[in-house]
Amino acid sequence: AMESARAHSTLVSYDPNHRPALWPPARARAIVMRSAELADIVLPNLDEGRLLTGVHQPADVLAEFAARGPAIVALKMGADGVLLGAEGRTTHVPAHRVVPTDATGAGDTFDGAFAARLLDGDSPLEAARYAVIAAALTTTGHGAVGPIPTADTVRQAGDA
Repeated sequence: AMESARAHSTLVSYDPNHRPALWPPARARAIVMRSAELADIVLPNLDEGRLLTGVHQPADVLAEFAARGPAIVALKMGADGVLLGAEGRTTHVPAHRVVPTDATGAGDTFDGAFAARLLDGDSPLEAARYAVIAAALTTTGHGAVGPIPTADTVRQAGDA
C-alpha cells in the first residue's frame, strides 16, 4: 500500500506502533525500517525507536529514522515532548504540562493533530507545537477517544 501511495504522489505518514509480542525483533526491525523508507512522515515513540534502532539517545534514534529518507520525523517522548527532525533541523518541542490521568491514545492524538495541521498549511514545527498540546490534553481524561480535545480547546490551552 505504501509503495502504491508513493507511486501516486500521495503523502505517506507512518507510526510504527510496534507491539513486541506480535513478532520477533529482527523481523519487526526490518519491516519498520523499510516502511520508514517509504514514508514522508515517520512518528515513532522513544521506547519503540530505541528497540527498533538499537540506539539509546533521542537524537540518535531520530537520526536513524531520518537516515531512511522521510522528510519529517517526530520522535514522541511523552512527558519530555517531541524531538522533531524537519527542514534540515532538529528541534525539541517541550511537552504541554498537564496533570495526566490516562495516556491511552495520546500518541494517536499527536499523530492525527500533527497531520491535520500539516495538511492545513502549518510548518512542521507549528504542527508539532499544536500536536503536543492536543496529546497532553488527551491524557487528562480516560480512554482513547473521549478526551480528544477540539481545535478550539487546543488553541486556548496554547494561549494560556
